[in-house]
Amino acid sequence: MTDPRFNATTDATQAPVGSVRHRGARRNAQLAALSLLSTLILTACGGGGGGSDDASAESERSGPAAPLPGAQGGGSDDAAAEAERLRRKAASTTTSTTPTTTTGTTSGTGTNTGTIPETGTNTGTTSGTGTTSGTGTTTGTGTTTGSSTPAAMTEGLNGIWPPPSRDLSSSPCSSRLVGTRNTYDVGPGQTYTELTQVPWLSLQAGDVVNIHYRATPYKTKVGLRAQGTANAPVYINGVTDTSCNRPAISGDGAVTATDAVTNQFGVAAGITGAGVFTIFRLPSDDRDTFVPGYITIQNLKISGARSTYTYKDHNGATQNYWDGAAAIYAVRVAHLSVENCEITDNGNGVFTNSRGTSSVDISSFLIFRRNKIYLNGNPGRSTEHNFYTQGYRVLFEGNDIGQAYGGSSLKDRSSGTVIRYNRVISSARALDLVETEEEYVANIQLDPLNDYGWVYGNVIINDYWQPLGNSGRPIHWGFDNTHFRARKNTLFFYGNTYINRSTATSWYYTTVFQIGANDDYLPHPDAAVEASGNIFWNDDGTTEWRFLSNNTNGKIRFRGVNYLPTNRTGDDSLVAGTSTRRYDFTSHSAIQGNAPGINSSTFVPTSGSPILDKGILGPTTTPAQATAANLVVDREFTAPLGVKPRVQMGSAMDLGAFELQ
Repeated sequence: MTDPRFNATTDATQAPVGSVRHRGARRNAQLAALSLLSTLILTACGGGGGGSDDASAESERSGPAAPLPGAQGGGSDDAAAEAERLRRKAASTTTSTTPTTTTGTTSGTGTNTGTIPETGTNTGTTSGTGTTSGTGTTTGTGTTTGSSTPAAMTEGLNGIWPPPSRDLSSSPCSSRLVGTRNTYDVGPGQTYTELTQVPWLSLQAGDVVNIHYRATPYKTKVGLRAQGTANAPVYINGVTDTSCNRPAISGDGAVTATDAVTNQFGVAAGITGAGVFTIFRLPSDDRDTFVPGYITIQNLKISGARSTYTYKDHNGATQNYWDGAAAIYAVRVAHLSVENCEITDNGNGVFTNSRGTSSVDISSFLIFRRNKIYLNGNPGRSTEHNFYTQGYRVLFEGNDIGQAYGGSSLKDRSSGTVIRYNRVISSARALDLVETEEEYVANIQLDPLNDYGWVYGNVIINDYWQPLGNSGRPIHWGFDNTHFRARKNTLFFYGNTYINRSTATSWYYTTVFQIGANDDYLPHPDAAVEASGNIFWNDDGTTEWRFLSNNTNGKIRFRGVNYLPTNRTGDDSLVAGTSTRRYDFTSHSAIQGNAPGINSSTFVPTSGSPILDKGILGPTTTPAQATAANLVVDREFTAPLGVKPRVQMGSAMDLGAFELQ
């Protein structure tokens, strides 16, 4: 059954494929994962899908006619998650190579900072002198003309976090770029006809690779190790056709790029099945200091890194991808930006790791803007997701984030997480924001912003009638497995429009936030959600509403004004063993009801709505390391993806993610 309200505005691309989570399939996946322990290959962090170690989250998702979710034991005995954590411990060694060289008209020398700015540690330099035209407007049949110079990448510099919001076009159209060093054009009528021919492992600061649209997908697995600079990044740029179709790269049946074969990229580390784009290093690069960085991947459709698909390895043998393979898989990277990409049909959509084996073994400053990401993950498994990120400070802005098989729509183990102006359709979870899994050296968890997160200006939909069902605990703040690394302070949740779609006969009660882990593991005493200026819409009104999923744990502080459902419960409960109320309404004015007066498809307020001009109170406090001026609601999501300025239409801002138009 499909709800008639499910239309192009809610998520047009998500047709049902395969089954949703089943217990038997999950246990089979766990046993299979354990059998891989002896290989000790690097793979995705454990504790996924709304926390594979979180018992209540294991039964998160339900399709129509599924039973009510409930706690079912759980804890660190989840074999699949434990296997995946252990498999991340592989080291990389041996085999040296000589990078492919290029010729050109300009030279570039760049220094890449691989550690967090506060440490001031500089890790590695790249320099290159080469020749290329660097100019000109060579185009292939049906591609857009015109060229421009890539933008600098300055996010996270000078101690500013998050970066200021920006206008982001809702159009997928893109054009050719000209590098400040070398420019490589790939596609019909271009210098290179296939991605296999590009010297990927020799890319340096200021280089651009333009991938021009063609009717059939490119099928090449690419290795990246480039070290760009803020003013001379490395761009992997898709050039759309005249109808604004993105060039597609598929891992299904892909071959390994020629230079990756020659240099045995990723072979010693056992990561050849990690993804379509894999960011790592060569065996000749220093394993303790070499960090690729200042890389932008944009304007592409990337798919096919899934364990049911195969690729040709370095010896030409056919191999299957990992369960946790990704469209973009970064072992570690500093200043990675992914923009205007369509990412689907992979194990993980995007995966970034920070293993914590040294002070520079960390991914940092990860930016994801106006991407369409959906239907990644694996049916029957909970440890793969659309986004699965672990790094020092991450920003999600203007994305259209759909459902994922088995796992979460967005799972993040980073510090200073900012999620703003996105549309999110909940899967096992909508947002799963939990602890870092650094193994030996603490980098992320020592960030002063590790214990804080900001979610604002988003549309978040938890819909029983979605093809992959809804979530029992859609927004998670705290930890999966390791309480001492938990997020210990505040998730600021403001200016959002949150919608639950169900009926009491189909879904007896719904919850919004889970704080800490499950009911058996107490959250940190300071862990809480602060909510202001939101619309919480229980669109049928019959489903019982609970803001906190745990029976005895977690706190939520309501501030300013929020629109709250009438049929809600739990407002007078206490934190277990204390006299502290779990629901704090200090200085709060509630507007109650089940009809907030917003359009059921666009979620834009309508004339006469009770939420007009009620104002959005931002965070009541801002940590010293965060930039308060960049944490205000000043924009809004634009369909199908992107961000535009939010123009106040009355005496104060309207509640929720959109202003009256």
